[in-house]
Amino acid sequence: MNRRAVALAFGLAAFVAALAVLAGVLEFGLAQPVIVVVGLAAIGIGLRALFAREPPRNVGTPDPERPTDVPVPGETLRESLGAFRSVETSYAVTSRRTVEGLRAAAIAVCSRFGGDGEEQARERVESGEWTDDAVAAAFLSPSLERPSGSVRDRIAAVAGPGSRFDDGVRRAVAAIARVGDGESDGSLPRYDPGEGRPVRDRGTRTATDPIDGTQRRRERATNYWHGIGVVALLAVGVGVVSEAPAVVLAGVVGVGYAGFSRAFEPPELELSVDRELSDDEPAPGDEIDVTVTITNERDGFVPDLRIVDGVPAGMAVVEGSSRLGTALRPGESVRLEYSVAVGRGSHEFDPVLAVVGDLSRSTEREYLVSAETTVVCEPELQPVAAPVPLRPAGATVSGRLRTEEAGAGTTFHSVRQYRRGDPLARVDWNRRARTGELATLQFHEERSARVVVLVDARRDAYLAPDSETTHAVDRSVAAAGRIATSLLAEGDTVGLAGLGAIDRNRDEEPCWLAPAAGRHHEVRLAELLASHPQFSTIPPTNEGRWLWQLRGLRRRLATGTQIVFLTPLCDGVSEDIARRLDSRGYPVTIVSPDPTADGTASERLARVARTVRKFDLRRAGIPVVDWPADESIDTVFARRAASAGDRR
Repeated sequence: MNRRAVALAFGLAAFVAALAVLAGVLEFGLAQPVIVVVGLAAIGIGLRALFAREPPRNVGTPDPERPTDVPVPGETLRESLGAFRSVETSYAVTSRRTVEGLRAAAIAVCSRFGGDGEEQARERVESGEWTDDAVAAAFLSPSLERPSGSVRDRIAAVAGPGSRFDDGVRRAVAAIARVGDGESDGSLPRYDPGEGRPVRDRGTRTATDPIDGTQRRRERATNYWHGIGVVALLAVGVGVVSEAPAVVLAGVVGVGYAGFSRAFEPPELELSVDRELSDDEPAPGDEIDVTVTITNERDGFVPDLRIVDGVPAGMAVVEGSSRLGTALRPGESVRLEYSVAVGRGSHEFDPVLAVVGDLSRSTEREYLVSAETTVVCEPELQPVAAPVPLRPAGATVSGRLRTEEAGAGTTFHSVRQYRRGDPLARVDWNRRARTGELATLQFHEERSARVVVLVDARRDAYLAPDSETTHAVDRSVAAAGRIATSLLAEGDTVGLAGLGAIDRNRDEEPCWLAPAAGRHHEVRLAELLASHPQFSTIPPTNEGRWLWQLRGLRRRLATGTQIVFLTPLCDGVSEDIARRLDSRGYPVTIVSPDPTADGTASERLARVARTVRKFDLRRAGIPVVDWPADESIDTVFARRAASAGDRR
């Protein structure tokens, strides 16, 4: 017999004895001092329990939908300034590091967009001539004094030691944005001195051990009846000391309730779960119906059962609910029905969470019930409505390349003497009519381009301007499918590669599909975009060895292969990858989904840093196609074709 059963038996015996004493059936002869001591002891125990009492725990089930939470570029000011600082001063105070970082940012934008050289830009920042904002100029200049300003500025200076500094940061960031970002309206961004706050949870992928059947996870007390015991002890103690039988009786009743709370335990669960889907291979954005049947396989009654289905992170419940509360008799079943909207990728349902409580609601047990279900949602492989903006044909192989050699093509090359066996369609019949001579027309030979679409799926690429917008990796993967389809439709050979985290313990390898053509190749490409671990909709927990993967990619690339690099360009690594590939003879075209925001000073600086990277890459001859979050890839490519001309 366990301690709980002994305590329960003792409590019930005491309760019955108390009733017998009150009814006169049983008598105890205790001295008055003993009674007082017993009463005071009960009061002391009750007070101790009262002060040590924990509030009732929240016994609700967790949120079934697990949205993917990704950071915004520049969540911390230190992170944004790090993009401009070449050397980190370890022993400098925070304010000094901030000023030095902002000064480096001002020099960077002036040297790119202000028409200055590096040294000239430095001199202009130090003299304050780089901006019309006198406060921003003085804030970054070691030789200028801040203007006295208005009465409001003086009041702000007196209000607190940080107000003057914070205002300087805001004004400096706004001035830098005006130079570096032509779209900036010059408004002062929000700046919080605590913008060094921790970065939000990146939404980790959790690898759980396989679950077979019903597995108990944990047991917890709810403290639902905890207050009853405290009240009962205090009432008994006060009643004994004051010799008030009615108060003692009230306390004894409370003891009875406390005993009831410990009289039951949650039943052991043995559930079976059957999950059915209306479509296990939907298209992105489709809604599918989910039906979950839960059956009680034990002989015992389950009085309090709460069920939460394990909806994957890439799905959102749009109708119904993925949670259910019920009671089940032996062998009884219950159905849970709801609808979800599905995004791109391979989505594996988590085990069903079952929470069972006892009749007294004092204890709960959690169970995980296996029900393996996977939904594969392949990205849309519809060609882009506008030409893919690859490198010009004069620079490298680009789509259907026109060579200097004569052969089959559509662009006129030269005329030569007719040879026996030449196609009649190539005979220059006009010359034949004029001179009577037979001649054959020759055209520039065309060769198919060899292109690899490379997706930046590193952890630092999982970025979005807000929680409602699709993150950059999902946008890149969706665009990769459409770009590849467009190139395949034009007769090019297209491959696919990825840079991102992999799990070597699961024998995962970086994504690689050699350039080829044909329907089978297109199907294989769609499967990789939907199911390869590197293209998961959930950010990985580790960064991944991108340099090692890049070296492996270079060994696989044939000479002259073009690279379409899909990356948000929000860190120096993405720029380094593009430069490394281009310098090795693999012409790179960058398509960059923009995940930046401008609500705070650090976010606006991160946007400026991205603008500087785009400028530097374009200056190095690497085209960058900027893709705003509120536009489609079709609109972006069409605008690019209209402004640069169709080079295809």
